[in-house]
Amino acid sequence: MDWTERLTQLRHDLERLSQLPTVSDFVRRYLQVVYEHMENCSPQADKLLTTFEAVVSYELWHHRAMTKLAGSQELQMRYIVPLGVEMRTALLRLTRKVERLSAIAPDEVVVRELLKAHCYYQLGETEEVVKNLEEAIEHGATHPLVFFALGYNRQRLALSEYARWEPMGQRLVVTDAGAFEQTMRQALDAFRNGLSYSGREPFDAQLHFWMGIIHEMLGEPDEALAAYQRARAIDPETFTDEIAHRWERLSHRQSATPPPSQPPQPPSPELKEEKIPFPRITEEDLERLRHALDEVKTVSELFRRPESETEPNN
Repeated sequence: MDWTERLTQLRHDLERLSQLPTVSDFVRRYLQVVYEHMENCSPQADKLLTTFEAVVSYELWHHRAMTKLAGSQELQMRYIVPLGVEMRTALLRLTRKVERLSAIAPDEVVVRELLKAHCYYQLGETEEVVKNLEEAIEHGATHPLVFFALGYNRQRLALSEYARWEPMGQRLVVTDAGAFEQTMRQALDAFRNGLSYSGREPFDAQLHFWMGIIHEMLGEPDEALAAYQRARAIDPETFTDEIAHRWERLSHRQSATPPPSQPPQPPSPELKEEKIPFPRITEEDLERLRHALDEVKTVSELFRRPESETEPNN
């Protein structure tokens, strides 16, 4: 097949992929962004197109397997574990293939870096994902989905590298306050940079919602409430109930004051030693974080539904 025929076939494969029930809307749209940049490349980028085809083929195989497994009457570990090993092995090979690609034109670099980010995310290499997304943006990736992915992964990096979960105290303890805040504010910048010029596009609601989450974690309730309100104003159908819940919780935190007879309790030794300027995170927050970091396997799953619907059932 020539270049045009291959692009047409790739578009058909993406359409087939989007019809599988385990594929989220985010993955479909993310790969569509990659495809749009691929269309701007010249036929000389043959190896790049071949690699993109391989990535889509992997996703088709992956999601067909997951769909079949999900529909099985016997969802047993002896099927899940070998499949997971096989998928990881295939993904590692694919990642090495993407790493060897050369790219010259800006759109070629964008395609390569977005494919690398896609692979590294599934391998759990968050720092590499951030680097790849930053490189893609530097070379012309301007879609808000790319900025959303960058913001989310910067937040994920802050939580995994500069904080730890303390089981005894049932709380998240920041281990490097400076790096934690810096990385979180970089996440805010990414979400902010993804906003449209009008500020009223549907995706703007998602970006404002996640900006509110970051502000909450930084102990900035006023900014968090303002961000949540903007998200609800843009997309009331999706966010009204969730944000009403968060609004009530944050307002309660702001108004809560200790009784006169009970002086404020001193911070724990860990907090005092590390001089963390952030408030204690509630168990409700931690449940959400654990779900986002441990149960959600891809950013796409997180984006697929509002956070209120992603709380664990156990």
